[in-house]
Amino acid sequence: MPFVGRAASANLTPDPSGIPYYDTKMFVDAIRTGSVRARKLNPAMPTEVYRGMTDEDLSAIFAYLKTLKPIHHHVDNTEPSAFCKLCKVAHGGGNTN
Repeated sequence: MPFVGRAASANLTPDPSGIPYYDTKMFVDAIRTGSVRARKLNPAMPTEVYRGMTDEDLSAIFAYLKTLKPIHHHVDNTEPSAFCKLCKVAHGGGNTN
């Protein structure tokens, strides 16, 4: 099913508004299944492109993400779109930044 609409990239930094609770297994599972626990990722995330990567490659991507500077930026595509003063675009949860 093709994606229709707008979606913003999640905050992938280790900030509490990002993915600090992820571990390597959760990250690899999310890429492979298109879900984080019971929550489906937005269909705009092309998991079919990445799910064939090796565990080693996906683990390396996750290790890199953990080195990023934590940046507070709440993004939630399940929330209504609202203007974000941080990135200057509208996205789910933008009004909470």
